[in-house]
Amino acid sequence: MLNQNKNNVFFDSSLKVNEQLPREFTVSFKESENSKTKLVIVKLNGEQLGDLISDNSYENDFYRYHDIFHYTFATILKWSPCTRAMMKKKRKSNPLIDEMEDGARATITEEAISLILFNEAKRKNLFENNKRINKSTLRIIKEMTEGFEVKHRTEKEWQNAILKGYDIFRLLIKNKGGEVHFDMMKQKVDATIIKSWLLLAFFI
Repeated sequence: MLNQNKNNVFFDSSLKVNEQLPREFTVSFKESENSKTKLVIVKLNGEQLGDLISDNSYENDFYRYHDIFHYTFATILKWSPCTRAMMKKKRKSNPLIDEMEDGARATITEEAISLILFNEAKRKNLFENNKRINKSTLRIIKEMTEGFEVKHRTEKEWQNAILKGYDIFRLLIKNKGGEVHFDMMKQKVDATIIKSWLLLAFFI
């Protein structure tokens, strides 16, 4: 079994590269419309990641950009079963890890966390100007993930990942898409690409 003690920075460092989350990557979010709904297509190196995403809601609440949360969790927490599934980085060489950490229960848990946070964020202006996440929310997240490798991440680390994800989420909404650079080694999600895209938009 993988060494999952809390001092291990990456949960997949002992595996081959094809089963590791990429340590650095850039993802593009592009919004388009069909006759019925607004959609977002997400691409990595020109290849589509996952399905076209809509809000799946009666209201235009921009949940179509929510994959940003998965990639931010992967970058800051080193954990995201959803990102592994979309990038085809599941740890199939270890059947136990593949089932317990990268399987349906783990991905459903991550999606549930994203939705819980989103419902709270909508009541709080998408966490704009927020420096903290509600302690009870963080406690719920910790309880939900107690059975997974990410249990070693602290509430402070979760808070950092959530707030950073929403910083970028708001920029994506404002710009109707953009590119985001993720650096797992530095635990950084770079918004400068989005800002420069916003500036360029005024001159095109």
